[in-house]
Amino acid sequence: MNRKVPRGTECHHVPGVLVRALILALSLGQLFAQTPPSLPKGEVVPRVACIANPKFSYALYLPTAYREDRAWPVLFGFSPVGLGEEPVQLYRRAADRFGWIVVGSNDSRNGPLRPALEGAEAMWQDVHARFRVDPRQSYATGLSGGARMALTLAMKHPKHFAGVISFGAFGTGQGLLTGLGHLRFYLGCGQEDFNHWEVLEGRRELESRGWKALADRFEGGHERAPEETAMSAMTFLQLGAVQQGWVTPDEGLATEFRGNLERAAENAGNSLLGLRRWQELASLFPDSEAGRRASRRVTVLRGEPSVTEELKLEEQYGSLSRELDGLPQGDQKLRELNRLVGRLKKAAPTERLMIRRVLGGPILSYRIALGEALERKAWDRLLLLSSSLAALDEREGWPCIYAAAALVQMGKTSEGLAHLKVAQWRGYRKPERIRALPELKSLHGQAEFEAILRQMEPAPAQ
Repeated sequence: MNRKVPRGTECHHVPGVLVRALILALSLGQLFAQTPPSLPKGEVVPRVACIANPKFSYALYLPTAYREDRAWPVLFGFSPVGLGEEPVQLYRRAADRFGWIVVGSNDSRNGPLRPALEGAEAMWQDVHARFRVDPRQSYATGLSGGARMALTLAMKHPKHFAGVISFGAFGTGQGLLTGLGHLRFYLGCGQEDFNHWEVLEGRRELESRGWKALADRFEGGHERAPEETAMSAMTFLQLGAVQQGWVTPDEGLATEFRGNLERAAENAGNSLLGLRRWQELASLFPDSEAGRRASRRVTVLRGEPSVTEELKLEEQYGSLSRELDGLPQGDQKLRELNRLVGRLKKAAPTERLMIRRVLGGPILSYRIALGEALERKAWDRLLLLSSSLAALDEREGWPCIYAAAALVQMGKTSEGLAHLKVAQWRGYRKPERIRALPELKSLHGQAEFEAILRQMEPAPAQ
């Protein structure tokens, strides 16, 4: 029996072609609504939110030559403090030279591991969703805890990775490098980095496995590498891509790289650093004239008394560093550190370098504790920590500023001003940061305070 459809509810007939067109239009509308706006080339973008999970983000650099009709290598960067822009800025010049995308996680920082891991995976998925990534050419880099995250991401996606650049740390040990034998590794740290021995052990382990690796040092401590080191590291990985046949051969690039290594080795002179640089050159280019020259230089330097003595000191202070790491915070550890500080003033340059490496770890832990004391307004503790830091590294003026802040808050204005003068004598040249400290606001306008800040102003350029 036919039923009458109530007026206003009739289902009007729509031709099938029109229905399909409407469905297609709706689908395309949804797609375009989800598609992110185009990202600029040749500019650092500080924050790109992940489409699938916007609480995670990363900084981005697309090379100026980027286009969407080809696949690109990608360098995934990690900072120990969640500043993704840092690795991106560091590699942007190298990325333009070689045509790499560079991204830096804004969610990777020292502390709880799970958020950093989730952020790294969200970044990995988002980059692959947005860009055409060469499935063979993913790379990772990081400083300190960020270096460990770089290695972790490579271990999670080993088939897609071709290399790792690790600064200031390199976690090794049973199982940690499983499945990564096809990668190239560039390891580096500052000459005074307290993780010098960790990086050294990492290089030895890679060498014992016969894996492609290069290790070097730059001036400074546990800190970001200079741009020229970043360029050298990316060049090393690019040469690996050339050897694999992924990139057009460039003999000029290999010649340039060898020449830079040779000059760096020459500049290091008759030192342990020089020996190791020559060893790297001999290992990487054994069949070249430069490699044979390097092998001869290695033989000579191994017999140099100064190099032999430096090796002994390195072993001695490496053992001491491990012993200090095992001591709990307390009087005994502080006595050992003070003894080292006293020895630092009398030591020859080579031994001073070793001592600074040992002191670097405690200095970092003091800096972290100092920040916590400042946040809690624990002025007695802030004064103790900042005074200890000022004694541990007499080249730095900034600990004196925090000692001054503590003293001013404790009502000891004249002593606080005296510490600001010490900071100025030590070469501190950022008066605007002192003026911005709320703990020193009560000094604004005082003649002595303003005179100290004027003396801190950098000399005008000639």
